[in-house]
Amino acid sequence: MGEKGFRILRLTIIAAALAVISHAGSGETFAATVTVNIGDNWFCDSSFTGQVCHTPINTGDTIMWNWVGIGMHSTTACSDATFSTCGTAQGWDSGIKTIGTFSNTFNTAGTFYYRCNFHPMTMRGTIDVVFQDSDSDGWSDAAETTIGTDPLDACADTTTPDDERGPGFGEPVPPWPPDLNDDRSVTGFDLNAIAGVIGQNVPPAPVRRDISLPPNGSVTGADLNAVASRIGKICTP
Repeated sequence: MGEKGFRILRLTIIAAALAVISHAGSGETFAATVTVNIGDNWFCDSSFTGQVCHTPINTGDTIMWNWVGIGMHSTTACSDATFSTCGTAQGWDSGIKTIGTFSNTFNTAGTFYYRCNFHPMTMRGTIDVVFQDSDSDGWSDAAETTIGTDPLDACADTTTPDDERGPGFGEPVPPWPPDLNDDRSVTGFDLNAIAGVIGQNVPPAPVRRDISLPPNGSVTGADLNAVASRIGKICTP
């Protein structure tokens, strides 16, 4: 198996891992969906009763809170570590529930605070979101998996545009999101490739054109700006 074959295999493994791995409790491993249990007077597990439960994830990951107790609880975002200003305006609010689940996706790095609005003094937690960018190209691994570029490769193998699968396709696994024709540079061609489908949803527009952070399912001015701000930049393999 050649280098490209290994690269494709690595990307397949990453995509599968991001899609299916989940972790209950305090969230000590990174995954696409992390489950945080909500019990009676605790988040994560009973050891956090009266304590703050910390859950680390990567940008683009989703937290799914799962009600496992019998009491009434919520997961409600707060503005800061005082846990005093909380509600939908601060990010999310599940409302008071006794069963079921509630999910929120975190596309921005940082620390996010939340509490139970029914037990605001004893049930508190944080989501610590890390921007994971394995190839250091400015796009998170989660975003590149969605876009269809290789999160482990930041530059095309050659400077020849679209040289491995024919015009319009580029490298078998495109490496750098703003380099639409995979020639190691961001040019007017790449800008026009985005402009040609501006305003379209994905699909029919190719997912490869939805390169803003985070990818949002449509081609907008944010995608155009992601290319325009990098015009003239060249990558090195």
